[in-house]
Amino acid sequence: MGSLQEALLKNGLAEDRPKPNAGPRKGRETRPDRAPKVRPAKPKPRKGAGKVAGTAALPGREKSDLERAWAARKRAEAAEKERVKLARVADQEARRKRNLELDAIVAGKALNLDQDQAELPRYFEHLGRIRRVLCTPQQRHAINAGELGVVNLRGRYLIVEPSVLEAYRALAADLVPDLSGKEPEAEASGDYPPVPDDITW
Repeated sequence: MGSLQEALLKNGLAEDRPKPNAGPRKGRETRPDRAPKVRPAKPKPRKGAGKVAGTAALPGREKSDLERAWAARKRAEAAEKERVKLARVADQEARRKRNLELDAIVAGKALNLDQDQAELPRYFEHLGRIRRVLCTPQQRHAINAGELGVVNLRGRYLIVEPSVLEAYRALAADLVPDLSGKEPEAEASGDYPPVPDDITW
């Protein structure tokens, strides 16, 4: 009986039994040698997904944006370094030119050069520290009276006449210490230990 039913099904003379809980299909016969055609389901478009949103979400686009931002930052850092370098070079050149002009002002006019008698220190405050210049007793008296002045040239303090002092001040006021106040006390030097008061010389 089973072989007869199979033969009838193959020849299309009998209908296949419907599956449980599945109603008969109207107007169609089911043949075992033909599989039903299944159409692929179309993906539903996401809400609000347009050209801008779609392209912004692409990994390649995000990577490209990061690369552009990184390159812009590198260019800005390089430009800032170049600006600082040029400013430093310009400042050094300005200082060099100013020192040459200051050299010309005090050339042959410093009063405390090559003087064996200049052993008396005159202390003053300049650039946040206590400084000193060695002078003779007469020069020290003239400095205290305002008849002589002191200028700084490349870290060395020179005693000059008032006319030289004014020309120097006009070009480099920051290198002219103010000697009008009270003379400060000398700073304790760390080169030598303190001398005891009861020492016998």
